[in-house]
Amino acid sequence: MTARPVLLTPQRDEPGVYPYRRVWRTAYLEALLLIGATLAVVLVNRIAPFPLDDEAKRAFRIVFAILPAALWVLISLAAERRARRPRGRLSVAFVLGGLVASGIAVPVIDRLFTTENWLPTADGLTRLVGYTLTVGMLQEFLKYAALRYSFWPRHFDQRLDGVAYSLAVAVGYATAINLYYASGVGNAEPTAAALRIAENTLTQVAVSVIMGLALAELARPNAPIYFAPLSMLLAAALAGFAIVIRGGAVVGGLSEGSDANNAIFGLGVGVVFLVFLFASMAFLIDSADERDRLQGRAER
Repeated sequence: MTARPVLLTPQRDEPGVYPYRRVWRTAYLEALLLIGATLAVVLVNRIAPFPLDDEAKRAFRIVFAILPAALWVLISLAAERRARRPRGRLSVAFVLGGLVASGIAVPVIDRLFTTENWLPTADGLTRLVGYTLTVGMLQEFLKYAALRYSFWPRHFDQRLDGVAYSLAVAVGYATAINLYYASGVGNAEPTAAALRIAENTLTQVAVSVIMGLALAELARPNAPIYFAPLSMLLAAALAGFAIVIRGGAVVGGLSEGSDANNAIFGLGVGVVFLVFLFASMAFLIDSADERDRLQGRAER
């Protein structure tokens, strides 16, 4: 009886076993843990507040700014490496997101757009259009470019690949913005800082899935040429809308502080955006994948 050359045969997936990381599950878990940590800071500060000097406040802000990235590494990246078919170079996508944020977005917004000098006092429509065409378009284009010219299309075999890579870029982008805020906000209290960092992270990852899905669709044959610009405009408009409806929770500058009450409202905005956009994109992806499966059966 001869031994079967197992190592020389191609690996086959067991029937009923999903070979990829379940992107939505890990993304929701990270969001829940971030929200839980934020609410814990708020609760502790209200039940048993204790004074901190400026250096301690700054250290807390920096540590909390790194928390979303740590959660992504420990949950999403770790689960990806355990998957039967892991997506490659996700850590590179994370780093690229941070680089475009710190190297391009922050200086352009602060020194060129200077939105905090003219948009906060404008009327609602002007603020919506202004933030959409400045902060929104810039951040969504930078995240799109980081994916488009590094990973697309060879890493986009299925639609959820676009979501996975867009989330990696968004977490890196949000981490860089959060660190800039944490190091330059002055003596903001831990509660306000934690709420601001959580709201910014949730909004960034929620809006990013739009362009992730758009790139995944563009990797497929016969994709319409207008799909990318329309998706980018939608993502930018939602990003601008999120800034406007936060009210006084930092409507303009990246380094401006905010009080806890406004920041709690901002966290609610981030949670609503994340649940709505994650659920919407998951529905669209499932529907599109089902249509592809039915079409494939009909062509056989």
